[in-house]
Amino acid sequence: MEITTPLFDYLTVLAVIQPGRIQDIEQFAPQILPRDDVGESVEHGIFRLAHDEARKLNLVTQVKRGTFFLTPAGREEVRRASLHKEIDNMRLFLMKAQRKRYR
Repeated sequence: MEITTPLFDYLTVLAVIQPGRIQDIEQFAPQILPRDDVGESVEHGIFRLAHDEARKLNLVTQVKRGTFFLTPAGREEVRRASLHKEIDNMRLFLMKAQRKRYR
């Protein structure tokens, strides 16, 4: 079992749904992260703390008010864990699901 940090979890979810708001990250985290304690982290505001930390470390950039995108440094944090193929697949399935919903 691999131990992850709240910051890494936050960056992983944002990598899948970007650009995104903190509310979007909290909404999609239980679907994207395969752990049982994710809902509890959302309730306790852990993702909001991770969001503040990511902004301080310049891992995310604001593209418009309240909407954020990963910086190259933020993308590198997630890709270092060799998740880039999984993230690309998740993004593809998410886009397909959204297209079906809007038809």
